[in-house]
Amino acid sequence: MITEGSSKTAELKSLDEALPLAKRAERCWLDLTFEEASTKMSELSKIGLPINLLSGAVDGKGPSCVFNGTWCLLKLPAVTEARILIHRGFSLIFNDNFLLSMHPLDVHESEEEMEIPSPHTKRNMAYAVYQLADRLLNDFGDIIERVEGELSRLEDEVVESQGRQEVLRKVLLRKRRLLTLSKGLWQLKDAVHSLRHISPPFIDNELDTKLNQVVEEAERQIDLVEMYRVMVSDIINIFATTLSTRLNISVKELTVAMLWLTIIATVIGFPNTVATIFGIPTLAESIQTHWLLLLLLGSTIVPILWLKSFLSTYKRSGELR
Repeated sequence: MITEGSSKTAELKSLDEALPLAKRAERCWLDLTFEEASTKMSELSKIGLPINLLSGAVDGKGPSCVFNGTWCLLKLPAVTEARILIHRGFSLIFNDNFLLSMHPLDVHESEEEMEIPSPHTKRNMAYAVYQLADRLLNDFGDIIERVEGELSRLEDEVVESQGRQEVLRKVLLRKRRLLTLSKGLWQLKDAVHSLRHISPPFIDNELDTKLNQVVEEAERQIDLVEMYRVMVSDIINIFATTLSTRLNISVKELTVAMLWLTIIATVIGFPNTVATIFGIPTLAESIQTHWLLLLLLGSTIVPILWLKSFLSTYKRSGELR
């Protein structure tokens, strides 16, 4: 975008067209991808951009702010639908007359904001930096709102999931996303705060107030993210409680099964033992058959009566609890 006086005179899609005009324009905003900027370093330096700031803009390091006395380099995180870019988001080289914005290929905020630039950019291009920072905050806010809705649904899913692993994976994915959101917002806040602290001469009082509003809004969003991170921790605790309850129910069912198996083994064990003893030929010949039958019958009835008494006592103790 090239401007002269109070009106926008050109909006050029080709860098080769824009560079000759940019050098003599009263106000200029160039928007490039990192790949385009990397291949046009010498051309950009010829129109007055410092080569050291250009190199720093594409080095892939995290958000920061540098001022060399004439030009300022501000690096900000960027947001897309798919990801949050912290170390390679926006790089802005600017003063009051010129702004060069650089970004990854899938980031389009600067292109969209260039369509409706702030009226203040007609006298100071640094206002476009505030415009971009404010747009980034709005994008962060949209993601936070979506995460809030996702967490509300996940709470219901966790309660109904009965400890399914796929639900836990969803929760942990949201937890990692909130951590990335928090990092991005902190980086944005610190970079803008550093810009205010450096206070280049083209940051007037009105712009400084607007940048302070960006810092305050970033702090508010950081507080929201921290609240949702606590909410995620609570959801994980709910999942652990659900899993523990399910495990306790399984243990209780196994205990009841073992109890009944013990009862069956005990009832069968007594008469089996008596039959084994009297299965010895010498011993069996010395006792009449009807006595053997009575002993087998008694060895069956006695354990049944004992187990019945035990079960009654067990049920009474359970009712008392």
